[in-house]
Amino acid sequence: MNDHGVCLVLALSVSLSILLGHVAGSKVLQIRGIPVAKSSLYSPDRDFQCLDGSLLIPFSRVNDDYCDCADGSDEPGTPACTNGSFYCENPGYKARYIPSTWVNDGVCDCCDASDEYSSGKQCPNNCSELGREARLEQQKAEELVKEGNKIRVEMIAKGKQLKNDYQTRLVKFRADYEEAALVKKEKEVVKSQAEERETLALEKYKPAESEQPATEEGAEEEEMHESEAEDYFKLLDSDSSGTITIVELQTRVTFDKDRDGAVTEEEALYFLNNKDEINLQEFLDASWANIKPFLMLEQGMFKPSEQKEEDEEVHDTVEEPLEHDKEEEDGNEGEDGAADEQEKAEEPSVQYDEETQALVDEATSARENFQAAERQANELQLEIRKLEEKLDRDYGAEQEFTALDGECFDYTDLEYVYTLCMFGKASQKSKSGGSDITLGHWNDWSGPEGQKYSKMKYDRGLTCWNGPARSTIVNLSCGRENKLISVTEPSRCEYAMEFSTPALCNPSVESADTHDEL
Repeated sequence: MNDHGVCLVLALSVSLSILLGHVAGSKVLQIRGIPVAKSSLYSPDRDFQCLDGSLLIPFSRVNDDYCDCADGSDEPGTPACTNGSFYCENPGYKARYIPSTWVNDGVCDCCDASDEYSSGKQCPNNCSELGREARLEQQKAEELVKEGNKIRVEMIAKGKQLKNDYQTRLVKFRADYEEAALVKKEKEVVKSQAEERETLALEKYKPAESEQPATEEGAEEEEMHESEAEDYFKLLDSDSSGTITIVELQTRVTFDKDRDGAVTEEEALYFLNNKDEINLQEFLDASWANIKPFLMLEQGMFKPSEQKEEDEEVHDTVEEPLEHDKEEEDGNEGEDGAADEQEKAEEPSVQYDEETQALVDEATSARENFQAAERQANELQLEIRKLEEKLDRDYGAEQEFTALDGECFDYTDLEYVYTLCMFGKASQKSKSGGSDITLGHWNDWSGPEGQKYSKMKYDRGLTCWNGPARSTIVNLSCGRENKLISVTEPSRCEYAMEFSTPALCNPSVESADTHDEL
């Protein structure tokens, strides 16, 4: 090829790489694969500087289908550079960048068909149609935000009112607690005095040989109380897991504080020192003091036969014996029962004189009064802690999530029923039965900067077999109602829940996030 031919090829290459249409009536030429805003960086009347500053090349090498610049900036309109980007202008729809390797690959990626200019692929220009659809979707989204925001405003008003109510109740409970603490102290003094008189009165009924030094007696009594507590812990730990859970406490009428026939989760938490589960040491250190008064009250209220029935109900999962074994067992129970009755009949019962009995009754009454005062103080203290937690909790910039605290929502798929309790816990239960599996307890908001309240983090769930503790991320979106709409498990033991709520329908935020020049 002669020099004239070479010059002609170069001229054709440049003309192919430069779109000769004027932009907005100006004389600025638009280079293929870049937006108009970057045209000044690609001037045909001077050498081209790679955008990373690494190399200066003749402009004739721009879009010549050979990658000269390390950053791929010299080939915005060809697939030569694997790390380059091609700009789809897409008039009437959303402009976008695609990888340069997609250019002329036979696949229509730009709705204006500009990426397949020499592949022979016939791509329709459907930007106007896509733009109309996008505008309709945007209008629907704006209408959803508008409707949801009306409910959001109501939620904000309710949230602020609830916060005020929490503060008012906290002031009252703190005053009530101070009064209850004084009453408890007074009852404790009365109890101590009555027990001293009772102890002195009972001295004459103690056999001489049973007398022991006071220190030994106190130590033995303490050991006896600890042993009693450990035995009761084992009884409550029905699955022998080494911990006592809310569910295990809910099976025993002892913990029905208000005597309404059911042990609520709140009642169980009171006895578990406001924890979902506790081990033996935590039980001895904190819970036993709350449980023992109710246990003593129960032992005074129930007859032995009634207590036995309750224990049988708790352990109703034990396999029943065969018929002939049951008959033999019944016979043995009858013999043992008769022997026990005879043994009890032979046991000498102590009869106190009238004055001693009166002192014993007085001490018993004083103990019951003190226990009642102690329970009252403990219950008030628990309520104070709960209110303090609510007042310290972040319920959103305008308290819009306050009213959702404690509300639970279900989602059912083919196999499980999932439950999300806002600011509480997330759980999973098989539709075929079985116990709940905790997928996480409320931790904090975990959304990105500027969208903090778009994600909730629940962690410290039940530990997976040979794996981590379960955790859940709740992704929140604007919706006309509060609803759990889907649950997935993207990674092992890590769950993702989708939750729609009017609390997230904030017009100012939504307009900033969804606005596009369509």
